[in-house]
Amino acid sequence: MNNSGVSLKEFWPIMKEVIESGGEFTFKPNGISMMPLIRQGVDEVVLVSPSNIKLGDAVFYQRDNGQFVLHRIVKIKNGEYVMCGDNQFDLEYGITDKHILAKMKCVIRDGQVIDESNKKYRKYVKGLPMRRFKKRTHNFLGRVKRKIFKKKAK
Repeated sequence: MNNSGVSLKEFWPIMKEVIESGGEFTFKPNGISMMPLIRQGVDEVVLVSPSNIKLGDAVFYQRDNGQFVLHRIVKIKNGEYVMCGDNQFDLEYGITDKHILAKMKCVIRDGQVIDESNKKYRKYVKGLPMRRFKKRTHNFLGRVKRKIFKKKAK
C-alpha cells in the first residue's frame, strides 16, 4: 500500500500508461529496503521507461507473486538480473525483462533532484558492495557472539 491507501496493483494501469507514453511518474515508495537513499514516505521517486538498463540501476519490477518492488541491479547474467535493496544483503535471482516495469530516473529529497549526474550519488552506488559486505559480516559476527555467550551462560 502507499500512503494514499491505494494499492500499487490498483494504480499500476495509470502508472503504466504514463510511463509507456514516454512520461515520468512520481510517487513516494513504502518500505525500508532502499534506505538510506530513499526514506519511506518522505522522498519521492521518479520512474521512466525501462530503456538502457545497466548494472547499478534501480528498477521498479513485479515479482511472480504480484508484489511490486524497487531494488537495484547488482548483477546481470544470461539475460537475468540479480536484485538487491540498498539496505539489504540478500540477493534476489530470476528477474528478467518481463518483470521490469520502469527504471528509477531520480530521487527527489527536500525539493532537490538526486540522480546519476550527482557525484555523491555515483559514489554512494559505487560503495554499495562494500556496504553489503560490512552488513553481512556484522550480522555473522553477531550470530557468533550470541552463540558464544549462550554457551557460557549454560
